[in-house]
Amino acid sequence: MLKDESYATYYDLLYSHRNIPAEVDFIEKVLRECSLVPVKKVLDVGCGTGIHTLELAKRGYTAVGVDVSPAMIEAARRKAVGLPNVEFVLADAINLKFDREFDAAIAFYGVVSYFRDDDSLLKLFNSVRRALKRGAVFIFDTWSLVGVQAKRVYYETPFSSFRKAGSMLAIKEENWRIDFLEEVAYAEIQWSVIDLPRNEINVFKHDLTLRLFTLRELTHFLYESGFELCKTYEDYAGRPFTENSSEIVVVARAI
Repeated sequence: MLKDESYATYYDLLYSHRNIPAEVDFIEKVLRECSLVPVKKVLDVGCGTGIHTLELAKRGYTAVGVDVSPAMIEAARRKAVGLPNVEFVLADAINLKFDREFDAAIAFYGVVSYFRDDDSLLKLFNSVRRALKRGAVFIFDTWSLVGVQAKRVYYETPFSSFRKAGSMLAIKEENWRIDFLEEVAYAEIQWSVIDLPRNEINVFKHDLTLRLFTLRELTHFLYESGFELCKTYEDYAGRPFTENSSEIVVVARAI
């Protein structure tokens, strides 16, 4: 997981291109369609600075965010001041100390892809399953091996993008390498964050190693952990998942 303090400091800026209210609308739609229990309490696994956790709390849910990064949790807690129905906990996702407390769980923005071997993935899924009531829903996204393979040239071409929020600008430079034999994606990422009024630039880098999955693999590991597959999507707009989709949004239900 990412533990860099610079990443936590600028997390909201780096994800400012995402439509968080729309993504939480998607969560609520899926919960209405797939959950077998009334949803009042939601667990956000790998919550970062709590962008989804806080939106859920603002909508009346009791929301708990967990992350392995102290910097992320500290930033999330600062943002949560004044909200009584939200909590942020420093914890490792594979060793959660919850017992059938939650009506739903989410793990967004590729959290599952960081668990690169079968053993750690099973520990993650088992940990989340223990935290959920029977009939509760677990929503997560990850990379699709088949879809990424179909777009290999695109992903292995270096590219840049930018984000802007208020007076802050972030430029993201990415260089990816895909190892289809090992089913892993390697990324070298550099962020240049520009504070326009102060005319300051902060540059930081991080390397990623992410596992690529097939839907068949995910379905197997979910079943081994006490889940059944409910739905799959390509993205949080609700488009259907196909073999050409580079990401999979998985909706699983605790059994």
